[in-house]
Amino acid sequence: MKDTISPAELDKLLDEGADIKVLDVRRAEHRTDVAHPIPGAQWKDPARIAEWCTELGEVGEIIVFCVHGHNVSQGARDYLRKRGLRARIVEGGIEAWQAFSTRS
Repeated sequence: MKDTISPAELDKLLDEGADIKVLDVRRAEHRTDVAHPIPGAQWKDPARIAEWCTELGEVGEIIVFCVHGHNVSQGARDYLRKRGLRARIVEGGIEAWQAFSTRS
């Protein structure tokens, strides 16, 4: 499994109705409204991942994103994978999704 997914690949999965769960793991202080949110994304506090990861239920794959697609989302992905979940991050985070959405 790849570690990342591009905004275009994620958009395609969303259009196809794939069995995915999209999680916004931006730190609370970095959460701002964005012009083009990722459809269906749910915010989860990355500092409380040990609490909420057990409540995810059955899902084919988990896609996580933060602001830039670096430390926060990578840490969440790695934590989820260690618990046996299929997870990857959005390349470039919400910033890349915004750039992709304005081109589409």
